[in-house]
Amino acid sequence: MSNPRSCPDSWNCMLPGPPSRSNFGSADLSSHDLLAFPSGSSVSVLDTRSMQLVSAIPMPPPSSPSSSSTAPSLSPFVTSVRWSPFPLNRDLLSTEPSSSHLLLAAGDRQGRIALLDFRLKTAVMWFETDSKLGIQDLCWVQARPDLYFLVAINGPSTISIYNTLTGRCVWKYDASPEFFSCLRRDPFDSRHTCALGLKGFLLGIKILGESESYFVIKEFQIRTDCSELNKLERDASDVSTSPASALFPLYMARFAFSPQWRHILFITFPKELIVFDLEYETTLFAAALPRGCGKFVEVLLDLNNEWMYCAHLDGKLSTWRRKPGEQVYTMAPWMS
Repeated sequence: MSNPRSCPDSWNCMLPGPPSRSNFGSADLSSHDLLAFPSGSSVSVLDTRSMQLVSAIPMPPPSSPSSSSTAPSLSPFVTSVRWSPFPLNRDLLSTEPSSSHLLLAAGDRQGRIALLDFRLKTAVMWFETDSKLGIQDLCWVQARPDLYFLVAINGPSTISIYNTLTGRCVWKYDASPEFFSCLRRDPFDSRHTCALGLKGFLLGIKILGESESYFVIKEFQIRTDCSELNKLERDASDVSTSPASALFPLYMARFAFSPQWRHILFITFPKELIVFDLEYETTLFAAALPRGCGKFVEVLLDLNNEWMYCAHLDGKLSTWRRKPGEQVYTMAPWMS
């Protein structure tokens, strides 16, 4: 173990603790094989090739006194982390483009969002957020080669879009009484992202320019059984400000864009797997939980889309594949 007295910054000598449920299960793997995951109020980066810890830094305090004065008395658990997938403009951060893969957006339970540079081990930008609404998820969007936005789920039902040049919020969308669960970017169009709610509401956002007039919004409704969620909602407290993962930690909805077929989403609700077509606005395939498996908690696709993996609440993993000779939406469980 390192001697804290020999290190100018004792945080750099400390091993991170394990993630907790308050970190919402968030993690992100960069194209350079760097895995970022929150450990309480810190963010850790692991090199997956060597399995070595690269860095662990705490979520810094807000740089603006006004932000800190309005923060609620909650532990600043980091709840979402997203590597920048784009080579950000050099003028944005005054850093060399070669280090842009070390830039990470991190949001916490206090509603703050910071852009962290793990080369400098500091926050290089704070976004202007409503500190009363905790962060559920984050997603990067590239409108033009020189224009980047960060999309966030704030609290239970608000989508916010932030300009990464200024850090300002340029657009908000309130979908209450929906509870947004996750954001994902379209692999075929870096301008397009979708947000999925626990009740089946799906919001598509395409950003074509700098202002709200260039934001194209499309709403979808996916049919799913919400009876259990309705009961949980009646028993929940602090519904107005808490993110979905804080309100309903055992009730999750996730989706993934198909990496091979445009407009196709693979969606999991707690007891249902759905394949949805954005272009035709219809469900192409639906399946119930495999026998003997707990609720769905995550869905992951392989690159050629022949295989799909679903994680379950009881620790099981179900593997699905497309039936030979059938269409993309005809899936069958292969093993669990």
